[in-house]
Amino acid sequence: MKATNTDNCTVSGIIAKELNIIFSNNEFRLGKWGDVDNYCELAPDTYVLLECEKGQKHPNTNVLKLYPYLEENPDVKIVLLHYFYQENNAPKNRLMLCGFIAEKIERAFEGRFQYLKLPQDIKMVPSFLQQQKKGLLKNLLTGEGRVKA
Repeated sequence: MKATNTDNCTVSGIIAKELNIIFSNNEFRLGKWGDVDNYCELAPDTYVLLECEKGQKHPNTNVLKLYPYLEENPDVKIVLLHYFYQENNAPKNRLMLCGFIAEKIERAFEGRFQYLKLPQDIKMVPSFLQQQKKGLLKNLLTGEGRVKA
Protein backbone atom coordinates (compact mmCIF):
# COMPACT_ATOMS: atom_id res chain seq x y z
CA MET A 1 0.00 0.00 0.00
CA LYS A 2 1.18 3.48 -0.86
CA ALA A 3 1.07 6.15 1.86
CA THR A 4 -1.36 9.05 1.45
CA ASN A 5 0.45 12.32 0.71
CA THR A 6 0.78 14.98 3.42
CA ASP A 7 -1.72 17.44 1.93
CA ASN A 8 -4.38 14.74 1.66
CA CYS A 9 -3.63 13.63 5.23
CA THR A 10 -4.41 17.18 6.36
CA VAL A 11 -7.82 17.01 4.66
CA SER A 12 -8.36 13.52 6.11
CA GLY A 13 -7.55 14.79 9.59
CA ILE A 14 -10.25 17.47 9.43
CA ILE A 15 -12.82 14.92 8.26
CA ALA A 16 -11.71 12.33 10.82
CA LYS A 17 -12.11 14.76 13.69
CA GLU A 18 -15.60 15.78 12.55
CA LEU A 19 -16.86 12.24 11.92
CA ASN A 20 -14.98 10.63 14.82
CA ILE A 21 -13.25 8.15 12.52
CA ILE A 22 -9.64 7.20 11.84
CA PHE A 23 -8.20 7.18 8.32
CA SER A 24 -5.46 4.70 7.51
CA ASN A 25 -3.36 7.36 5.73
CA ASN A 26 -2.75 4.81 3.02
CA GLU A 27 -4.27 4.50 -0.42
CA PHE A 28 -7.11 2.00 -0.81
CA ARG A 29 -6.68 -0.52 -3.62
CA LEU A 30 -9.71 -1.09 -5.86
CA GLY A 31 -8.16 -4.13 -7.48
CA LYS A 32 -7.59 -3.55 -11.18
CA TRP A 33 -9.65 -0.32 -11.07
CA GLY A 34 -7.04 1.83 -9.36
CA ASP A 35 -6.48 3.40 -5.96
CA VAL A 36 -8.26 5.89 -3.73
CA ASP A 37 -6.28 8.58 -1.87
CA ASN A 38 -7.26 7.58 1.70
CA TYR A 39 -9.75 5.40 3.52
CA CYS A 40 -11.31 4.50 6.81
CA GLU A 41 -12.65 1.01 7.42
CA LEU A 42 -15.71 1.39 9.65
CA ALA A 43 -16.49 -2.33 9.69
CA PRO A 44 -15.64 -5.27 7.43
CA ASP A 45 -16.46 -4.26 3.81
CA THR A 46 -17.65 -0.81 5.00
CA TYR A 47 -15.58 2.22 4.06
CA VAL A 48 -15.37 5.97 3.98
CA LEU A 49 -13.14 6.78 1.01
CA LEU A 50 -11.52 10.13 0.27
CA GLU A 51 -10.43 11.38 -3.14
CA CYS A 52 -8.55 14.69 -3.24
CA GLU A 53 -8.13 16.49 -6.55
CA LYS A 54 -5.22 18.85 -7.03
CA GLY A 55 -3.99 18.49 -10.62
CA GLN A 56 -6.50 15.92 -11.89
CA LYS A 57 -8.20 17.08 -15.10
CA HIS A 58 -10.53 14.06 -15.23
CA PRO A 59 -11.88 13.83 -11.65
CA ASN A 60 -14.95 11.97 -12.91
CA THR A 61 -12.78 8.87 -13.39
CA ASN A 62 -12.14 8.87 -9.62
CA VAL A 63 -15.90 8.47 -9.13
CA LEU A 64 -16.49 6.12 -12.05
CA LYS A 65 -13.89 3.55 -10.94
CA LEU A 66 -16.09 2.72 -7.95
CA TYR A 67 -18.87 1.36 -10.18
CA PRO A 68 -17.05 -1.80 -11.31
CA TYR A 69 -15.53 -2.23 -7.86
CA LEU A 70 -18.98 -2.21 -6.21
CA GLU A 71 -20.32 -4.52 -8.90
CA GLU A 72 -17.51 -7.03 -8.27
CA ASN A 73 -17.82 -6.76 -4.46
CA PRO A 74 -21.52 -7.08 -3.58
CA ASP A 75 -20.98 -6.91 0.20
CA VAL A 76 -19.06 -3.61 0.11
CA LYS A 77 -20.58 -0.31 1.26
CA ILE A 78 -18.84 2.98 0.45
CA VAL A 79 -19.26 6.65 1.20
CA LEU A 80 -17.03 8.61 -1.17
CA LEU A 81 -15.94 12.04 0.01
CA HIS A 82 -14.56 14.13 -2.86
CA TYR A 83 -12.39 17.16 -2.11
CA PHE A 84 -11.14 19.65 -4.71
CA TYR A 85 -8.20 21.87 -3.84
CA GLN A 86 -8.50 25.53 -4.84
CA GLU A 87 -5.83 25.08 -7.52
CA ASN A 88 -7.70 22.27 -9.29
CA ASN A 89 -8.59 23.46 -12.78
CA ALA A 90 -10.64 20.54 -14.05
CA PRO A 91 -13.05 21.57 -16.82
CA LYS A 92 -16.57 22.36 -15.60
CA ASN A 93 -18.13 19.58 -17.67
CA ARG A 94 -15.88 17.01 -15.97
CA LEU A 95 -16.83 18.40 -12.57
CA MET A 96 -20.50 18.05 -13.49
CA LEU A 97 -19.81 14.49 -14.64
CA CYS A 98 -18.67 13.64 -11.09
CA GLY A 99 -22.13 14.36 -9.70
CA PHE A 100 -23.88 12.78 -12.68
CA ILE A 101 -21.92 9.53 -12.44
CA ALA A 102 -22.24 9.47 -8.64
CA GLU A 103 -26.03 9.78 -8.88
CA LYS A 104 -26.13 6.83 -11.29
CA ILE A 105 -23.95 4.75 -8.98
CA GLU A 106 -26.09 5.67 -5.94
CA ARG A 107 -29.18 4.43 -7.81
CA ALA A 108 -27.50 1.27 -9.09
CA PHE A 109 -26.14 0.40 -5.63
CA GLU A 110 -28.84 1.86 -3.41
CA GLY A 111 -27.94 1.51 0.25
CA ARG A 112 -24.33 0.71 -0.64
CA PHE A 113 -22.94 3.94 -2.08
CA GLN A 114 -23.13 7.63 -1.23
CA TYR A 115 -21.22 10.51 -2.81
CA LEU A 116 -20.46 13.79 -1.08
CA LYS A 117 -18.60 16.60 -2.84
CA LEU A 118 -16.89 18.58 -0.10
CA PRO A 119 -16.63 22.39 -0.18
CA GLN A 120 -13.34 23.76 -1.55
CA ASP A 121 -12.95 26.04 1.46
CA ILE A 122 -11.40 23.58 3.91
CA LYS A 123 -12.75 25.64 6.84
CA MET A 124 -16.29 24.85 5.65
CA VAL A 125 -15.81 21.07 5.61
CA PRO A 126 -16.77 20.44 9.29
CA SER A 127 -20.08 22.32 9.07
CA PHE A 128 -20.83 20.69 5.70
CA LEU A 129 -20.28 17.23 7.19
CA GLN A 130 -22.54 18.05 10.16
CA GLN A 131 -25.35 18.79 7.69
CA GLN A 132 -24.68 15.59 5.72
CA LYS A 133 -24.94 13.06 8.53
CA LYS A 134 -27.92 11.33 6.97
CA GLY A 135 -28.63 8.40 4.72
CA LEU A 136 -25.86 5.88 4.22
CA LEU A 137 -23.24 8.03 5.96
CA LYS A 138 -25.35 8.15 9.13
CA ASN A 139 -26.08 4.42 8.95
CA LEU A 140 -22.42 3.56 8.51
CA LEU A 141 -21.25 5.87 11.29
CA THR A 142 -23.74 4.46 13.79
CA GLY A 143 -23.84 0.86 12.57
CA GLU A 144 -23.55 -1.98 15.07
CA GLY A 145 -20.58 -3.55 13.26
CA ARG A 146 -18.58 -0.33 13.24
CA VAL A 147 -14.93 -0.51 14.20
CA LYS A 148 -14.49 1.84 17.18
CA ALA A 149 -12.37 4.95 16.58
